[in-house]
Amino acid sequence: MDCLFLYTRLLSCCTLITTLLVMPVFAEPDDSGVGKQYSQAEQLLNRVIVANRYYSYEGLLTYEANGSLSTMHLQHYVDDSGDHNRVLQRLEFLDGADRHVVRNQPLKSCSDGQTRWGLWPAHFDIEDLKRHYHISIQGRERIAGRQSWVLDFVPKDDFRYGYRLNVDVVTGLLLRSLVVENNEIVERTQFVALTLRSSLDSDQVDPQASSWRVPEVDPCHTEQFQSAWYVDWLPDGFQPAGNRITAQGEQVLMFTDGLVSISVFITSGRYQDVPKITARRGATVAVISPLSFDASSSVAVVGEIPAVTARRIAVSVKSQ
Repeated sequence: MDCLFLYTRLLSCCTLITTLLVMPVFAEPDDSGVGKQYSQAEQLLNRVIVANRYYSYEGLLTYEANGSLSTMHLQHYVDDSGDHNRVLQRLEFLDGADRHVVRNQPLKSCSDGQTRWGLWPAHFDIEDLKRHYHISIQGRERIAGRQSWVLDFVPKDDFRYGYRLNVDVVTGLLLRSLVVENNEIVERTQFVALTLRSSLDSDQVDPQASSWRVPEVDPCHTEQFQSAWYVDWLPDGFQPAGNRITAQGEQVLMFTDGLVSISVFITSGRYQDVPKITARRGATVAVISPLSFDASSSVAVVGEIPAVTARRIAVSVKSQ
């Protein structure tokens, strides 16, 4: 579970979905008005999206949470030759047990015309985001020997975290991500060294044997069934983002506010006396509890949200 939590977070930091085909030009931020700051913030976010389908690179990463620090080596390979059009990643853990994670995911053009890569949000809507976050560009910082723009998201309520993102000035790659709660850093993921590559050896990035391989997902996924369950409370701004059924038969309801995602897993009629559990790894929390009206069913809320938010969502799950 720790590996899954960590890799999910690293994916959200380092492999955001692609929505544009041309790298946008980013103008120097200025103080001419809040509206222009929002426009420039949206340009920065879109540059991050584009960068991960445009550049091949490798680098050293650190992940800090819960008082511990881990170091990793990430290889990111964009293969747009022929009909491949894929992104391959290999994440190697450099401390602890010898292990690595591999992801091999196609870039896919969906019915809306956007080219996506297996994760959402598919794009950033600054108009929606600014309803729930104070968004600003806080100048520049040097990260991993590279200049970066600092993009701040301060939440307008107590039900979500704040974020500080460092976006590389030259490439648009995300160099550092901080998750913040009450001015305290909950989680930090950042490059300490980054090297752009014209190409990488795909056999090295995607070996035949790996300790854990991320399954491919459909980047054009939409709602597939009418769920028997619904969530009666969510923080303002969170909207349905589809649903699915897992291989174990769990129904999963997915929600996003355009920046953060929440997954609600409902298992029906399979357990008795499910204990209430709250587990946290950095900014990611998992709250598991029995349904108040059906002790044989359980709900698990997983997301990058405070535990109090996850618990409130869990107790609000009801049957249709």
